[in-house]
Amino acid sequence: MASDLIRSPAVRLLHARQDHALCLRLAASYRHRIAAGETDQREAHAWALGNARRWRLVAAELSETR
Repeated sequence: MASDLIRSPAVRLLHARQDHALCLRLAASYRHRIAAGETDQREAHAWALGNARRWRLVAAELSETR
């Protein structure tokens, strides 16, 4: 369990980039659902975009420190 908490900067950067990509895919999925008439997905779409932005900033910060 403790080994999960101690990750190298390269692994943290990789995970941040993967999480960013996942959030972008989620946002695209919600966008398609909104376009299909499921307007109740707007909040989920905004959440996914917000997290994608956050992970992009984390990845940028981690890549600067390398």
